[in-house]
Amino acid sequence: MSFYFETGMEKQMIIPQSLADSYLAVASGAQIKVMLCLIRFAGMPLTEKEIARQCNLSEEEVTSAIAFWTKEKVLSRRGSTLCLHTPETVQEVRLPVYTGEEILSLTESDKTFGQVLEETQGLLGKILSHNDASILYGIYDHLGFSGEMVMQLIGFCAAGGKTGFRYIERVALDWHDRGIDSFEKADAYIRYLEQIRDDEHTVARMFGIEGRALSKKEKEHILRWREEMTFSMEMIEEAYNVCVDRKGKLSFPYINGILSDWYQRGVKTPEDVKEAPRPAEDGLGEYERAAIAEMGDDLL
Repeated sequence: MSFYFETGMEKQMIIPQSLADSYLAVASGAQIKVMLCLIRFAGMPLTEKEIARQCNLSEEEVTSAIAFWTKEKVLSRRGSTLCLHTPETVQEVRLPVYTGEEILSLTESDKTFGQVLEETQGLLGKILSHNDASILYGIYDHLGFSGEMVMQLIGFCAAGGKTGFRYIERVALDWHDRGIDSFEKADAYIRYLEQIRDDEHTVARMFGIEGRALSKKEKEHILRWREEMTFSMEMIEEAYNVCVDRKGKLSFPYINGILSDWYQRGVKTPEDVKEAPRPAEDGLGEYERAAIAEMGDDLL
Protein backbone atom coordinates (compact mmCIF):
# COMPACT_ATOMS: atom_id res chain seq x y z
CA MET A 1 0.00 0.00 0.00
CA SER A 2 1.27 3.47 -0.87
CA PHE A 3 0.71 6.44 1.39
CA TYR A 4 0.39 10.09 0.50
CA PHE A 5 0.87 12.47 3.41
CA GLU A 6 -0.90 15.83 3.37
CA THR A 7 -0.83 18.29 6.26
CA GLY A 8 -3.52 20.81 6.97
CA MET A 9 -1.69 22.42 9.86
CA GLU A 10 -1.57 26.21 9.89
CA LYS A 11 1.93 26.23 11.35
CA GLN A 12 4.60 23.87 10.09
CA MET A 13 8.03 22.99 11.38
CA ILE A 14 10.84 23.14 8.87
CA ILE A 15 13.05 20.07 9.12
CA PRO A 16 16.09 20.10 6.79
CA GLN A 17 15.73 17.38 4.17
CA SER A 18 19.44 16.59 4.47
CA LEU A 19 18.89 15.79 8.14
CA ALA A 20 16.17 13.28 7.34
CA ASP A 21 18.13 11.79 4.42
CA SER A 22 21.23 11.23 6.54
CA TYR A 23 19.79 10.11 9.88
CA LEU A 24 16.37 8.45 9.55
CA ALA A 25 18.02 5.05 9.24
CA VAL A 26 20.88 5.81 11.63
CA ALA A 27 19.59 7.78 14.63
CA SER A 28 17.70 6.06 17.44
CA GLY A 29 14.13 6.88 18.36
CA ALA A 30 15.28 8.90 21.37
CA GLN A 31 17.74 10.87 19.25
CA ILE A 32 15.07 11.67 16.65
CA LYS A 33 12.59 12.73 19.37
CA VAL A 34 15.14 15.08 20.97
CA MET A 35 15.97 16.66 17.61
CA LEU A 36 12.27 17.18 16.82
CA CYS A 37 11.77 18.77 20.24
CA LEU A 38 14.71 21.16 19.73
CA ILE A 39 13.37 22.20 16.31
CA ARG A 40 9.79 22.52 17.63
CA PHE A 41 10.82 24.81 20.49
CA ALA A 42 13.62 26.66 18.67
CA GLY A 43 14.43 29.97 20.31
CA MET A 44 12.87 28.96 23.63
CA PRO A 45 14.87 28.11 26.77
CA LEU A 46 14.84 24.37 27.39
CA THR A 47 16.43 22.34 30.17
CA GLU A 48 17.27 18.68 29.78
CA LYS A 49 14.49 17.99 32.30
CA GLU A 50 11.96 19.85 30.14
CA ILE A 51 13.11 18.08 26.97
CA ALA A 52 12.82 14.76 28.80
CA ARG A 53 9.26 15.64 29.85
CA GLN A 54 8.26 16.70 26.33
CA CYS A 55 9.72 13.55 24.78
CA ASN A 56 8.79 11.10 27.55
CA LEU A 57 12.46 10.20 27.97
CA SER A 58 14.88 10.10 30.89
CA GLU A 59 17.28 13.01 31.33
CA GLU A 60 20.13 10.57 30.68
CA GLU A 61 18.61 9.70 27.28
CA VAL A 62 18.34 13.41 26.47
CA THR A 63 21.97 14.04 27.44
CA SER A 64 23.09 11.06 25.36
CA ALA A 65 21.03 12.23 22.35
CA ILE A 66 22.47 15.74 22.48
CA ALA A 67 25.97 14.23 22.73
CA PHE A 68 25.19 12.12 19.61
CA TRP A 69 24.05 15.11 17.54
CA THR A 70 27.02 17.16 18.74
CA LYS A 71 29.47 14.42 17.83
CA GLU A 72 27.84 14.16 14.40
CA LYS A 73 28.37 17.96 14.09
CA VAL A 74 24.67 18.45 13.44
CA LEU A 75 24.56 20.44 16.67
CA SER A 76 27.25 22.70 18.04
CA ARG A 77 27.31 24.01 21.58
CA ARG A 78 28.12 27.63 22.38
CA GLY A 79 27.89 27.88 26.13
CA SER A 80 24.27 26.98 26.95
CA THR A 81 23.14 27.53 23.33
CA LEU A 82 22.73 24.70 20.82
CA CYS A 83 23.02 25.58 17.13
CA LEU A 84 21.77 23.40 14.28
CA HIS A 85 24.09 22.74 11.35
CA THR A 86 23.38 20.70 8.25
CA PRO A 87 25.33 19.98 5.04
CA GLU A 88 23.21 22.74 3.46
CA THR A 89 24.48 25.39 5.90
CA VAL A 90 28.05 24.20 6.42
CA GLN A 91 30.27 23.71 3.40
CA GLU A 92 32.39 20.59 3.71
CA VAL A 93 36.09 21.29 3.57
CA ARG A 94 38.14 18.96 1.37
CA LEU A 95 41.88 19.03 0.83
CA PRO A 96 43.10 19.58 -2.74
CA VAL A 97 45.13 16.86 -4.44
CA TYR A 98 48.58 17.91 -5.63
CA THR A 99 50.67 16.17 -8.29
CA GLY A 100 54.14 14.83 -7.58
CA GLU A 101 55.65 17.64 -9.64
CA GLU A 102 53.74 20.25 -7.65
CA ILE A 103 54.87 18.78 -4.33
CA LEU A 104 58.51 18.73 -5.49
CA SER A 105 58.30 22.32 -6.70
CA LEU A 106 56.57 23.50 -3.50
CA THR A 107 59.14 21.75 -1.34
CA GLU A 108 61.93 23.58 -3.15
CA SER A 109 60.20 27.00 -3.22
CA ASP A 110 58.75 26.99 0.31
CA LYS A 111 61.52 26.41 2.82
CA THR A 112 59.10 26.14 5.74
CA PHE A 113 57.14 23.33 4.09
CA GLY A 114 60.37 21.65 3.05
CA GLN A 115 61.43 21.62 6.70
CA VAL A 116 58.00 20.36 7.80
CA LEU A 117 58.22 17.51 5.29
CA GLU A 118 61.71 16.57 6.48
CA GLU A 119 60.78 16.70 10.17
CA THR A 120 57.61 14.71 9.57
CA GLN A 121 59.53 11.93 7.84
CA GLY A 122 62.03 11.91 10.71
CA LEU A 123 59.30 11.76 13.35
CA LEU A 124 57.38 8.99 11.60
CA GLY A 125 60.52 7.14 10.53
CA LYS A 126 59.55 6.78 6.88
CA ILE A 127 59.66 8.51 3.51
CA LEU A 128 56.24 9.94 2.72
CA SER A 129 54.42 8.71 -0.34
CA HIS A 130 53.07 11.15 -2.91
CA ASN A 131 49.56 10.88 -1.38
CA ASP A 132 50.89 11.46 2.13
CA ALA A 133 52.90 14.50 1.03
CA SER A 134 49.83 15.86 -0.78
CA ILE A 135 47.75 15.62 2.43
CA LEU A 136 50.57 17.21 4.42
CA TYR A 137 50.77 20.17 2.06
CA GLY A 138 46.97 20.52 2.01
CA ILE A 139 46.97 20.82 5.80
CA TYR A 140 49.78 23.36 5.66
CA ASP A 141 48.51 25.45 2.75
CA HIS A 142 44.76 24.88 2.30
CA LEU A 143 43.83 24.73 6.00
CA GLY A 144 46.41 27.38 6.84
CA PHE A 145 48.22 25.47 9.60
CA SER A 146 51.59 27.01 10.45
CA GLY A 147 54.65 24.79 10.20
CA GLU A 148 54.80 24.65 13.99
CA MET A 149 51.14 23.67 14.19
CA VAL A 150 51.53 20.95 11.54
CA MET A 151 54.32 19.37 13.59
CA GLN A 152 52.15 19.68 16.69
CA LEU A 153 49.39 17.79 14.83
CA ILE A 154 51.76 15.07 13.64
CA GLY A 155 53.21 14.68 17.13
CA PHE A 156 49.76 14.43 18.69
CA CYS A 157 48.64 11.69 16.28
CA ALA A 158 51.92 9.78 16.55
CA ALA A 159 51.75 9.87 20.36
CA GLY A 160 48.42 8.05 20.10
CA GLY A 161 49.90 5.45 17.77
CA LYS A 162 48.02 6.83 14.75
CA THR A 163 50.42 7.55 11.90
CA GLY A 164 48.22 6.92 8.86
CA PHE A 165 47.71 10.09 6.86
CA ARG A 166 43.99 9.54 6.36
CA TYR A 167 43.65 9.64 10.13
CA ILE A 168 45.93 12.68 10.36
CA GLU A 169 43.77 14.36 7.69
CA ARG A 170 40.58 13.68 9.69
CA VAL A 171 42.11 15.14 12.84
CA ALA A 172 43.31 18.22 10.93
CA LEU A 173 39.84 18.78 9.45
CA ASP A 174 38.29 18.33 12.89
CA TRP A 175 40.63 20.98 14.33
CA HIS A 176 39.76 23.28 11.44
CA ASP A 177 36.02 22.79 12.04
CA ARG A 178 36.51 23.61 15.72
CA GLY A 179 38.23 26.88 14.87
CA ILE A 180 41.61 25.70 16.12
CA ASP A 181 43.87 27.92 14.05
CA SER A 182 46.90 28.57 16.24
CA PHE A 183 49.54 26.67 18.17
CA GLU A 184 48.09 27.99 21.44
CA LYS A 185 44.55 26.84 20.66
CA ALA A 186 45.80 23.43 19.56
CA ASP A 187 47.89 23.11 22.71
CA ALA A 188 44.86 23.95 24.87
CA TYR A 189 42.70 21.42 22.99
CA ILE A 190 45.32 18.68 23.30
CA ARG A 191 45.58 19.33 27.05
CA TYR A 192 41.77 19.13 27.24
CA LEU A 193 41.77 15.73 25.50
CA GLU A 194 44.60 14.53 27.73
CA GLN A 195 42.60 15.56 30.80
CA ILE A 196 39.62 13.55 29.53
CA ARG A 197 41.86 10.49 29.07
CA ASP A 198 43.37 10.99 32.52
CA ASP A 199 39.87 11.16 34.03
CA GLU A 200 38.88 7.97 32.24
CA HIS A 201 41.98 6.13 33.48
CA THR A 202 41.47 7.40 37.04
CA VAL A 203 37.83 6.29 37.12
CA ALA A 204 38.69 2.90 35.59
CA ARG A 205 41.28 2.26 38.32
CA MET A 206 38.91 3.56 41.00
CA PHE A 207 36.16 1.21 39.80
CA GLY A 208 38.55 -1.75 39.55
CA ILE A 209 38.11 -2.11 35.79
CA GLU A 210 40.92 -4.23 34.36
CA GLY A 211 41.50 -6.16 31.17
CA ARG A 212 39.11 -4.15 29.02
CA ALA A 213 38.65 -0.66 27.63
CA LEU A 214 35.84 1.60 28.76
CA SER A 215 32.80 1.55 26.51
CA LYS A 216 31.61 4.62 24.64
CA LYS A 217 28.66 4.94 27.02
CA GLU A 218 30.90 4.71 30.08
CA LYS A 219 33.15 7.44 28.69
CA GLU A 220 30.09 9.63 28.09
CA HIS A 221 29.07 9.16 31.73
CA ILE A 222 32.51 10.19 32.99
CA LEU A 223 32.59 13.25 30.75
CA ARG A 224 29.18 14.34 32.02
CA TRP A 225 30.16 13.83 35.67
CA ARG A 226 33.29 15.91 35.25
CA GLU A 227 32.19 18.62 32.81
CA GLU A 228 28.46 19.12 33.21
CA MET A 229 28.06 18.22 36.89
CA THR A 230 31.65 19.30 37.80
CA PHE A 231 32.01 16.55 40.40
CA SER A 232 35.43 15.88 41.93
CA MET A 233 37.00 12.43 41.77
CA GLU A 234 36.32 12.21 45.51
CA MET A 235 32.58 12.55 44.88
CA ILE A 236 32.65 10.03 42.03
CA GLU A 237 34.36 7.59 44.38
CA GLU A 238 31.74 8.34 47.03
CA ALA A 239 28.98 7.49 44.53
CA TYR A 240 30.84 4.30 43.58
CA ASN A 241 30.98 3.26 47.23
CA VAL A 242 27.25 3.93 47.66
CA CYS A 243 26.57 1.85 44.53
CA VAL A 244 28.62 -1.10 45.73
CA ASP A 245 27.09 -0.91 49.22
CA ARG A 246 23.56 -1.00 47.79
CA LYS A 247 23.99 -3.25 44.78
CA GLY A 248 27.07 -5.28 45.61
CA LYS A 249 28.51 -4.64 42.17
CA LEU A 250 29.63 -1.90 39.78
CA SER A 251 26.88 -0.26 37.70
CA PHE A 252 27.60 2.87 35.68
CA PRO A 253 23.87 3.69 35.21
CA TYR A 254 23.30 3.35 38.95
CA ILE A 255 26.29 5.58 39.78
CA ASN A 256 25.08 8.07 37.19
CA GLY A 257 21.69 8.04 38.88
CA ILE A 258 23.22 8.74 42.28
CA LEU A 259 25.33 11.60 40.93
CA SER A 260 22.37 13.03 38.98
CA ASP A 261 20.34 13.01 42.20
CA TRP A 262 23.15 14.71 44.13
CA TYR A 263 23.63 17.26 41.35
CA GLN A 264 19.95 18.19 41.35
CA ARG A 265 19.96 18.55 45.17
CA GLY A 266 23.19 20.56 45.29
CA VAL A 267 25.19 17.86 47.05
CA LYS A 268 28.82 18.70 46.27
CA THR A 269 31.04 17.23 49.03
CA PRO A 270 31.19 14.01 51.09
CA GLU A 271 30.08 16.12 54.06
CA ASP A 272 26.99 17.16 52.11
CA VAL A 273 26.25 13.48 51.47
CA LYS A 274 26.30 12.74 55.20
CA GLU A 275 24.09 15.72 56.04
CA ALA A 276 21.60 15.29 53.18
CA PRO A 277 18.32 13.53 54.09
CA ARG A 278 17.78 10.05 52.69
CA PRO A 279 15.81 10.47 49.43
CA ALA A 280 13.43 7.58 50.08
CA GLU A 281 12.98 4.47 52.22
CA ASP A 282 14.54 2.30 49.56
CA GLY A 283 17.46 4.73 49.18
CA LEU A 284 16.46 5.95 45.75
CA GLY A 285 15.66 9.55 44.87
CA GLU A 286 13.40 10.80 42.09
CA TYR A 287 16.27 11.65 39.75
CA GLU A 288 18.13 8.42 40.53
CA ARG A 289 15.03 6.43 39.62
CA ALA A 290 14.62 8.35 36.36
CA ALA A 291 18.26 7.84 35.43
CA ILE A 292 18.26 4.07 35.93
CA ALA A 293 14.71 3.33 34.73
CA GLU A 294 15.91 2.50 31.24
CA MET A 295 18.05 -0.31 32.60
CA GLY A 296 15.04 -2.26 33.89
CA ASP A 297 13.49 -3.16 37.21
CA ASP A 298 16.22 -5.69 37.99
CA LEU A 299 18.47 -2.80 39.03
CA LEU A 300 16.14 -1.72 41.85
